[in-house]
Amino acid sequence: YFGKDSGPTWLVSTLFASFVATTVSTPFDVVKSRIQNMPKPKAGEKPLYSGMFNCFATSIKAEGPLVVFKGFVPAFLKLTPYNIISLTLTEALMTAYTGKAAF
Repeated sequence: YFGKDSGPTWLVSTLFASFVATTVSTPFDVVKSRIQNMPKPKAGEKPLYSGMFNCFATSIKAEGPLVVFKGFVPAFLKLTPYNIISLTLTEALMTAYTGKAAF
């Protein structure tokens, strides 16, 4: 059932790859979005965040550690079909073209 080149193996592998990629990238995306959307400071006023690390620390202090995973589910749902299609297609094309597995 979970052989080397079976459909379930590819599905589980791509789901895991999507989960890891989303877990690693979501905190950076949250910080980037907060910095991009912070209000422009008035003359003589300090900006809300002084940089990436300040934004990260300030957000966690204000809203708790899970704040950096806001938007995880939509990001995961967006990435998963792409990974399933692209990794499976890459494997199929490589096998058809070279006769050897891509991964």
